[in-house]
Amino acid sequence: MNSKRPKWIHKPYPRVSHVRDQLLISLSFGLFIFLFLLFFQPFGLGNMDTNKAVYVFGFGLITTFIMLANYTLSPRITSGFFDADKWTVGKDILYGIWNIISIALANYVYHMKVGGQTIDPSAILSFIIITASVGAFPLTIMVFINELYLNDRHQKNASKISRQIESGVLANQLETKQKNIVIGDSESDSIEMNADDLIFVQASDNYCHIHFLANNKMSTRLIRTTLRNIETQLSDFPAMQKCHRSYMINRQKISKITGNARAYTIHFTVSDEKVPVSRGISKDSFFV
Repeated sequence: MNSKRPKWIHKPYPRVSHVRDQLLISLSFGLFIFLFLLFFQPFGLGNMDTNKAVYVFGFGLITTFIMLANYTLSPRITSGFFDADKWTVGKDILYGIWNIISIALANYVYHMKVGGQTIDPSAILSFIIITASVGAFPLTIMVFINELYLNDRHQKNASKISRQIESGVLANQLETKQKNIVIGDSESDSIEMNADDLIFVQASDNYCHIHFLANNKMSTRLIRTTLRNIETQLSDFPAMQKCHRSYMINRQKISKITGNARAYTIHFTVSDEKVPVSRGISKDSFFV
């Protein structure tokens, strides 16, 4: 039986993009490598009599540095691949594998330089295999468990919000007298409508797509303005809220909110369109 549900590796997943989180993960992984090598002593470390802890500390330090370098440089080299809105479980695992390989190569060079040994292709392969054995399995398990946890948490939160919407909580909080609004930077390129007819605004560079109701039908108009300007123009209307760097919505038009491991998605009562919610936006902000 064919299913429209995406395979696990194609499911949405949050990419680590905050510097604080990147630093914490890199330091944690470096500490893990240090402790693993110190206790299990592969690569002949058991034969070392002096400076073993200092030598092993170098592996942990290099691991941390390589991970931070990958976090910083990789998105700049292949920005399309690292689009946070298109990040998936599979991409996160692939990125983890790249981290493992680059860490193994860097640590091998360190091992050769400090140990004064010549380069041995079989030893390089051994380093990669051992590093992958240490990191790949727990990496995949961690991604799997985290995806299940985030997906379940976001779905529960989204269901709670949707029940509040259905019960009329949102409508009561945002109830205002209908007023006309004008969106646009100039008289020749602007649109006037009742505030209640606006559904959402989608930014595209210096233009915005205005999605609204006209004669009870969904309509869209492109005007030359920025989302920041529209946000200023609609600042007196509490129902209008920016939910994403590229979207502003009319909260009175929300029918429900769904969630996956990466974030939440807004659905509307009068349109099949869906709007993403940025990770930095609190779910509770829809009811403030």
